[in-house]
Amino acid sequence: MKKTVAIIQARLGSTRLLGKVLKIIGDRPMLQWVVDRAKRTIGIDEVVVATTESVADDPVAQWCSEKGINCFRGSEHDVLDRYYQAAKAFHADIVLRITADCPLIDPLVIERGLQQFHAGGADYVSNTLRYTYPDGLDVEIFSFEALSCAWEEAQKPSEREHVTPYMRNSGKFKVMSFENDVDLGPRQMRWTVDEECDLEYVRAIVACFSGRDDFRLNDILSAIDAGKVLVAQSVSVSNEGYYKSLYEQAIAEPRTPLKIKKSQEFFERVKKVIPGGAQTFSKGYTQHVVGVSPLFLEKGAGSHVWDVDGNEYIDYIQGLLPNILGYAHPEVDEAFYNQARQGHSFSLAHPVECQLAERLCEIIPCAEMVRFGKNGSDATAGAVRIARAYTGRERVACCGYHGWQDWYIGSTARHAGVPQGVRSLTHPFPYNDLAGLEKILEEHAGEFAGVIMEPANFVEPLPGYLEGVKQLAHKYGAVLIFDEICTGFHRGLGGAQRQYGVTPDLACFGKAMGNGYPISCVCGKAEIMKICEEVFFSFTFGGEVASMAAALKVIQILKETDALLRMRAMGRKIKDGFSVLSRLSGVDDCLELVGDDTWSLIKFKSRFGGDGLLERSLLQQEMVKRGILMLVTHNMTAAHRDSDVEKTLESYAEVLKLLGQWLADPRPEKFLQGKKIEPVFKVR
Repeated sequence: MKKTVAIIQARLGSTRLLGKVLKIIGDRPMLQWVVDRAKRTIGIDEVVVATTESVADDPVAQWCSEKGINCFRGSEHDVLDRYYQAAKAFHADIVLRITADCPLIDPLVIERGLQQFHAGGADYVSNTLRYTYPDGLDVEIFSFEALSCAWEEAQKPSEREHVTPYMRNSGKFKVMSFENDVDLGPRQMRWTVDEECDLEYVRAIVACFSGRDDFRLNDILSAIDAGKVLVAQSVSVSNEGYYKSLYEQAIAEPRTPLKIKKSQEFFERVKKVIPGGAQTFSKGYTQHVVGVSPLFLEKGAGSHVWDVDGNEYIDYIQGLLPNILGYAHPEVDEAFYNQARQGHSFSLAHPVECQLAERLCEIIPCAEMVRFGKNGSDATAGAVRIARAYTGRERVACCGYHGWQDWYIGSTARHAGVPQGVRSLTHPFPYNDLAGLEKILEEHAGEFAGVIMEPANFVEPLPGYLEGVKQLAHKYGAVLIFDEICTGFHRGLGGAQRQYGVTPDLACFGKAMGNGYPISCVCGKAEIMKICEEVFFSFTFGGEVASMAAALKVIQILKETDALLRMRAMGRKIKDGFSVLSRLSGVDDCLELVGDDTWSLIKFKSRFGGDGLLERSLLQQEMVKRGILMLVTHNMTAAHRDSDVEKTLESYAEVLKLLGQWLADPRPEKFLQGKKIEPVFKVR
C-alpha cells in the first residue's frame, strides 16, 4: 500500500506579513488550522510540517514539538530540496503539498484531488492549473518519483523555490487538473493569507461559524450568499511570490535577433506585387520591427507557429483572434475536409446551413433567424443595411471597431476613398457614456436606424450601461446591434449578451466561429431578420458549407469540453504575472495590461510625451527574439498550455526588466534595431 504524506510548507519570514503562520485565527494559530484539516482528510497517512533550518523558524519547530506534530527542517531557499528530503525522511510514495497560509483548506477538496490522482494514473494533479476554486484551497499531489526527478533536474531558482514548476512544465510527467463542479474562478474569491487584510477576512469567516471548525467550502459560500460575510477585495494576485522569483532570476540582456533571411527575401518580392505586402493592415510589416521580426509564416499547430526560416514561436496573434482552439485542430479540420470532399459551394441551399442556423438560435439569446457571411465586415455591414431597411432611416451610431466597409471605416482616420455623404451618416459615440450617446441621438432625433457597438472589449461595461444603451436606442426608434465578432464564443457560447444579460435586436458573430475557417453571421429577432428577403445581403460564398461544418464542430467542442475554461485560466496567469513583473520592473507607469482573461491588451503610455509606439516597438522586438509572436494583445486559445505561459512570463520578466533600464536612458530610441511600428488607427 502506497503511503501518502501531506507536507505543509511553513515559515515565519514572510515579507508581506511577518510571522503569519502562527497568527491567531479564532482560538488557534493559522498553522494548526491547516494541520487539523489535513489530518481530517481521508487518504492521508501522515502529516508533516516542513520549515526551514533558520533560527527565525525555531518557533515553528517548537510549536510542532509541543503539539506532537511531525516537523522536518530543511533548506530555507531551496524549497524543492526541503520537500524532497522531507518526503524521503517520512517514506512518502505520494506527496500532498499545501501551504500554511491557506487555513481554510477543505478536506473534501483534498480528497477529490487524491481520487483524481489514483484514478487517472497521473504523476502530478492539482486544482491550480485552472481557477475554479477560491484562492486558498490550493492542492498539489505528486508522486515521489516525480519529486525525485524534479529534485535532480530542476535548475532555475524559480523551480527550486516553488517546488512544482518543473513537474508542470517540463513535459516529462503526466499532469492532470481537477476542477470544482461550479466554476468559482470568475468570482475571484481570495481565502489565502498574504496581507493583514487577508488575515482579517479569514478571521471574519471563522467568526461566522461560532467556534465550529468543521465548516467546508459550501458552508462558506452559503455564508457569503446570506450576507454574513462579504467577498474580500483582494490587494494581491495569485502566486505573486512565484512571479517575483521569475523576475529575480531574469537576466536583463538583449538577445541576438533570429535568422530571418527567407522572410526578408519574401518581403522584397511581395512589395512588388501586393500593396502593403499583406492582405490585412494588422498582419503587415508596419506592425512589426522590420529586420528583427518575421514577416512570413509557413505553418501552425496548436498555439505555435513556424516562420519560413524554421523559427518557432508561441503565437498570441492567432490570425487576429479566430483560432479559438489553436491552429490545425484535428477535429475541426476533419469536419471541414469531410464536407469539402463532398462539395462545399453548391447550386442550391444545403442542409448544413439549416443545421448551423438552428444551433446558433439555440445558444445566442437574440437569435431567432440567421444569415451567413464570410468576414466580420460582411456581418456588420449587413446588420446596418438591415436596420436601415427596417426603420427607413439612414444614420448610425457606432462604438468600437466594425470592419472595412464604407459605412464604418469612413468615420475613422482610414477614410480614403469613402464619399463624404456616406461618412456623414455614421456617428461614433464614447463607451460607458450614456449621456454622450443620448446627445448624438438627440441631435438627429428620428433619423437613426441603428446603434451598433461592441458590448465589451478591453473595458468592462459599467453597471447598467448596456441596459441603458438598449433603452436609449429604443427610445429613439433605433435597432440595437451588438457587434460580437470578437466577444462571441470567447466570452462563452452565447457571447457577451448572455454574459451580461442584455439581449440586442441584432448581433454579428464571426472570427472564432470557424476556428480560422472563414464564416460570419448576422442574427436577431425574426421580425427584423425577415427583411433580408428584400435587403440584398447575398453573395456567392455566403452558403459555403465546409466552413459551416467546421463551425458546428467548434460549437460542439466548446460546449462539451473545458476549452473555454482552459483559455481563461491561461489568460489570467498572463495577466497576473504581467502585472507583477511590470511593477517590479518599474514600467507599470507606461505599460498596463487590461481586458478579459481570454483577450487582454497592453496599453502603452510614453514617459517622453510620445504615443507609446517606441515602448511597444522595443517590447515586441525583444519578445520575438525569445520566441513570442505578438502585437499588443494576448489572443488566448484552448491550445495554450502551462508551458507556453511559463515561457511567456519568463520572457516578460527578462524583457520588462530590460525595458526598465532602457526607458531610464535619455535616448531609449537607440536600442531599437529597426523602424518604429506605425499605428493602423486608434479605435479602442
